[in-house]
Amino acid sequence: MKTTYLLLLLFGLGSLSLQAREWTNQAGVKIQAELVTVKGAAGNEVAVLKLANGQTYDVALSQLSAEDQEFARTEAVRLAATTPTAAVPGTSSEEFSALGTQLKSKLVAVDGRRVGKYEMSAEPEYYAFYFTASWCPPCRTFTPKLVEFYNQHAQKKSKFEVVMVSRDDSEKSMEEYMKESTMPWPAIAFRHVERLKEVQAYAGKGIPCLVLVDREGKVLSHSYEGSNYVGPTKVMRDLADKVGS
Repeated sequence: MKTTYLLLLLFGLGSLSLQAREWTNQAGVKIQAELVTVKGAAGNEVAVLKLANGQTYDVALSQLSAEDQEFARTEAVRLAATTPTAAVPGTSSEEFSALGTQLKSKLVAVDGRRVGKYEMSAEPEYYAFYFTASWCPPCRTFTPKLVEFYNQHAQKKSKFEVVMVSRDDSEKSMEEYMKESTMPWPAIAFRHVERLKEVQAYAGKGIPCLVLVDREGKVLSHSYEGSNYVGPTKVMRDLADKVGS
């Protein structure tokens, strides 16, 4: 039974027809949404929620309340037996841009007390690459503001994704920083950071540096304007304008 459960979660459960209900995340933010699917291995599950306007977004089960986590897991197992396995919209490589295809299999995210593999089920309209490090005091000051922004805009998750690009010297330092800061967004896995030249090309001269790009990789807002450092807060405001406050 346990093996069946893991396989069902790993390959996705297809589209579920459920009534909308209230969901609450760990920050206390509440939304009305329908459960579309639950995917990912046990301990690293992701719920795909659908809003009344038809938009969908991913949320790690670990970011939901204990009651919502139990509900999602129970519904996933109950409906799996009668729901044919189907591809979740947006998961095929044909539906991702070149940038999204590069990213989607190279991400990790905080899951409880550990950092595990994370995969996007659908590509957002915008990426906000966050160049940061645990040893950087200004980063430590800005990160909580970005966490608050991200959680406040949870209903707009289909429109954007923040992706951390670490400037730490070790995987351990990067992951401890992610956990200590309760970062709700994914990060490029440490072993892939230097290899993703497309993303490295967006980096500024210093950190914290936030860079907003569209899915085709076009820079829309940057913490640096030429050699002038305007900071990440300006980019965060520009992102809010794009996704709607």
